[in-house]
Amino acid sequence: MAAKVSAPGHGGGKRGRMDVTADPNVIPFIDVMLVLLIIFMIAAPISSVDIHVTMPVSKVDPSKRPPRPTWVSVNAEGGSVRVFVMNDEVSWDSLGERTIEAVRTNSPQIAPGDDYEVKQQRIYIRADADLPYRNVVRTMNMLQNGGFTKIGLVAEDRR
Repeated sequence: MAAKVSAPGHGGGKRGRMDVTADPNVIPFIDVMLVLLIIFMIAAPISSVDIHVTMPVSKVDPSKRPPRPTWVSVNAEGGSVRVFVMNDEVSWDSLGERTIEAVRTNSPQIAPGDDYEVKQQRIYIRADADLPYRNVVRTMNMLQNGGFTKIGLVAEDRR
């Protein structure tokens, strides 16, 4: 416990007695922590193990790398609506076939004849902010007619 010493005549309580304060004394705590720190710094290199163990080989295959995303961009330049699959401009009629080709290019791990797996890939649509929404819906409908059901809309990240 700590005690408070006050000068005579300054309200120090009874004569010859010191007031008791509730302030914790942290000096012994700090001393103990420094001694423990030194002990652990000395003991850490000693605790390294020098026994060699042959670990079993993992039978789990590493996870496949996800395919590159396939983008369909829609913009309106000069009053006409233009559609792009990745960076190539396409017509509305060939949007489904060109998207399938782009998915096959972006996902080489898909088997060549596996159309089901190709159409299960997610397609991302980017559109101009001033483009009427009916053109975005038309793009989604054309992709759905091509067999794609996983379609995502992409917004600009303004962070």
